[in-house]
Amino acid sequence: MVQFESVGLSEARVDVGHGVSVPEMWSVRVTGEQGVPGRIQVDALYVPELGRVVAECVIVLRGDGRDEVTSLTLREVRVQTALQVSGLKVSTVFEPGHPIATGGEYIRRMRERTDRSLTESVADASRVYLLATAINLPPLRTVADSLGVSQSTATRLMTRARSEGLAPGARLPDQSLTGPIVGPPSSGGPSLS
Repeated sequence: MVQFESVGLSEARVDVGHGVSVPEMWSVRVTGEQGVPGRIQVDALYVPELGRVVAECVIVLRGDGRDEVTSLTLREVRVQTALQVSGLKVSTVFEPGHPIATGGEYIRRMRERTDRSLTESVADASRVYLLATAINLPPLRTVADSLGVSQSTATRLMTRARSEGLAPGARLPDQSLTGPIVGPPSSGGPSLS
């Protein structure tokens, strides 16, 4: 079983917006990764220009004296998984009316919440999106999974959140490039007009 253990955490935090924050840097040690004897340590650093955390350093420490670190071992290291899982543990989310939660706790709360108004859905989507972006989770898919909506609904919620200023820096697909193409009817098939 893979285990993640935080071994270092910066006290300085970065506010990524709408109540979401992450440490400027942290380290996580991973043990039990299939194909990797020993331990993996990933040092994570939040890069403001990218708006997300990156792996600054990855170290593979051999287990017992019989193990050796080889290029094959290095290919088995899942760096993004280490960033994402540890990011859910060290990130925090403040939502009015609720205690501060870790990113993982917040996403669980979003999955359990039902009967949202449109305003609540937009606010929840923007927080989830900012959290996911900061810790390298696929943002629109995370919004869709967390709120129990389709990815197209997640995109619409985020477009609205961006227009309302709730998702600073959110990079969403250009809405003018999506949707059906309406043109003159053609022979031999259904028309969209």
